[in-house]
Amino acid sequence: MVLTLTGRRWLIGIACALPLIYLVQAIVRVQTGEWNLLGPEPGKAITHFTGTWGFNFLLLTLAVTPIVRLTKQKWLMPHRRMLGLYAAFYVSLHALAYLALLLGWQWGELGREVVERPYLLVGALSWLLLLPLVITSTKTWQRRLKRRWKKLHQLIYVIVALAAVHYLLQIRASWFEPVAYTLIAAFLLALRLWFFAKKKRARTS
Repeated sequence: MVLTLTGRRWLIGIACALPLIYLVQAIVRVQTGEWNLLGPEPGKAITHFTGTWGFNFLLLTLAVTPIVRLTKQKWLMPHRRMLGLYAAFYVSLHALAYLALLLGWQWGELGREVVERPYLLVGALSWLLLLPLVITSTKTWQRRLKRRWKKLHQLIYVIVALAAVHYLLQIRASWFEPVAYTLIAAFLLALRLWFFAKKKRARTS
């Protein structure tokens, strides 16, 4: 059976919501007595979980165009916006988890935290750059901005690079996961540069 566009959107939307569903049920189970389900520091576990999935969806969003160009699977392209919005959603949850569960809404401590942990500033900048992409993600904004819309949404490359730096700066003991994510991000960014260079050569030839 071939799924329609609407059917694919529902399926992808549900799949994208699964990490949130898992997290919510885990929090509920912790509240009902399964204290070790999220480890000895549930706040850190929740913050890490939401940040990881925010990065996952950023990478998936960035991977759509290369996959379409290399495999000719054009049906993926209409779903890129949904992946991008889910990326922003999980990154926002990550920021909220940090502020609520780790910082305890102690705004006076935020300045000291940023000085002591520069990765917070990098992460905050990555999140702030996501906001205009979310706001202008609709077709109405695409029509209003025209060519500028595409240029604005190229901020995704900067955002992914900042997310990788944010992750790398947090390396304490386990380096494998941050380095693996960074290598994947670097590969996807390198692919985009290759596509740009190829397109430019085609124009000048």
